[in-house]
Amino acid sequence: MAPDALPKGHVEAGVNMDVNIPTQTSAALYGGLKSGVNSLYDRASGNTPAAITADSLNDYVKAMVAYSLDPLGPQAGLFVRYGIWPRFDIGYRLDGGANAVDLHFQFLGPLAGDSTSSSNAWTGSLAVQYAWQSFDLPSVAGLDKLQELLQYEFKRKDVLVPLVFGKPFGQNGRYGGFGIGAVYNVSFVEYGSQVLKLVERLPDNTQRNFDPISGDKTISSYGGFTNLRLGYRWAYLVGSLACYWQDYGSFKLFGGQNADLEGWTFIPALAVEFHL
Repeated sequence: MAPDALPKGHVEAGVNMDVNIPTQTSAALYGGLKSGVNSLYDRASGNTPAAITADSLNDYVKAMVAYSLDPLGPQAGLFVRYGIWPRFDIGYRLDGGANAVDLHFQFLGPLAGDSTSSSNAWTGSLAVQYAWQSFDLPSVAGLDKLQELLQYEFKRKDVLVPLVFGKPFGQNGRYGGFGIGAVYNVSFVEYGSQVLKLVERLPDNTQRNFDPISGDKTISSYGGFTNLRLGYRWAYLVGSLACYWQDYGSFKLFGGQNADLEGWTFIPALAVEFHL
């Protein structure tokens, strides 16, 4: 997010590549997960339900939930912004399977496009972004097979509020600029799963059906970011780094168990912007 708004009637568009590195998800996706999921999937493909303990199944479920909350790996995206009013612009972006719209207000610094603005003038802005996603898990570590096996569903909506300050390089940021800021995010999550081809193996070697699980969560997270934009007038290369602390709270698992998830997320990103 830039610290200054687009001039009225101007357009910004571009592509980006983010690399999401969450510590909780990295810990959950241990080396043997894929082979274990594949074996479980094959066992459950027969006519007789496969038996598994709740502890063993929940090792997989915990990884599945952690990845849903905070995917690990690169994500390509695209974005477009439009200046709708002096000091206001609006934007849309698509990152992976997530859609987002935002309204951006510049409250500090010269008006965008002002020919009298100084290159050393601080600018500041505040935005509100709404994002939503409902996605199928990828083949990473066999998560797609696990989702099919457990009839797993996950939906998420986010409200993100970034506050950013920065300085332009050159008049009106002709050569780019830098920014630094803080972010608050609140997520509204719904999830559910049911087991149709697996049964729970109890300590006495008897078996019973797993009860379905479902729930909803409201999750707050906090972080900071910095970015550097370099280019000239119409085209810029933007590098950024964001860092978040996220306490996901407790999630219901099978067999009456729960998982407490929390961790840091680091997001280095690179984007190419075009201004029209």
